[in-house]
Amino acid sequence: MPPGGVGIVTVRLDSKKTRGKNITKTVTVFSNDPENPEYTLSIKGSILEILETRPLTLKLQGLAGNGLSGSFSFSAGSPLDVEILEVKGLGTALTVGEITEISEGREWELQISARPNKRPALMKEKLVFSVRTSDGVERSLEFIVALDHRDRIVLQPKQNVKFLDKDTRKLLENGQPIEKSILVTGGDNTVEFEVIGVRLDERIADAFDTRIQVVSPGKSYRVWITLSQYQSKPTVLGKMTIETTDTVKKEISVWVMGQFRQPVRKTSP
Repeated sequence: MPPGGVGIVTVRLDSKKTRGKNITKTVTVFSNDPENPEYTLSIKGSILEILETRPLTLKLQGLAGNGLSGSFSFSAGSPLDVEILEVKGLGTALTVGEITEISEGREWELQISARPNKRPALMKEKLVFSVRTSDGVERSLEFIVALDHRDRIVLQPKQNVKFLDKDTRKLLENGQPIEKSILVTGGDNTVEFEVIGVRLDERIADAFDTRIQVVSPGKSYRVWITLSQYQSKPTVLGKMTIETTDTVKKEISVWVMGQFRQPVRKTSP
């Protein structure tokens, strides 16, 4: 480009990977200009969806071992009217049910279902729409459907309880007990249970204390794990078992671990 000339920078945005009404992207342009070797462009705009979903995330949820089903709304997201030619699931787990046109060319209601899964699992399937828009173009649109086959009783967080060194060193600093908790809920609104006890195995029974908090009777409980004293071992590890009144899921066990950095022993010369 000659001195004083005008150049054009072309930016392409993959609309399949970027969605939203208000989008801002930053682009850095590099040149061999010694005074201004680089400068930044801020690009703002909107991407209009051919079809928008409500809710935004398509998710079917229920207990493992049961079939899942749900209803979702789709609407035209641009001035173009839409004719839905076909809807199908790419995987074997998803079944497309009845589609009802609420407003011609603009709004639809779709029933979908998923076959049972014996074990708790979070799976994803693709839902593909073949459509024709009012400009005469046929398009293929893909949506991800999450299939959440839930356990009868769910722990949040799911992972084991860890009191890491960064946590336990606070005991040495101020002596204040450290608490962590696990929320225990039913995997479905039909599940009713009570948390009636918590057991710690002998490896951690002297290190931790527990208590049960009722969040919502019959539906939700919080189990608190408290560490009050710094331990003389570098690592304390054992199982905590939560006891419930559920006839199927009577006990749920998680690991509880604590790290305790020990002072370095000085050896005499």
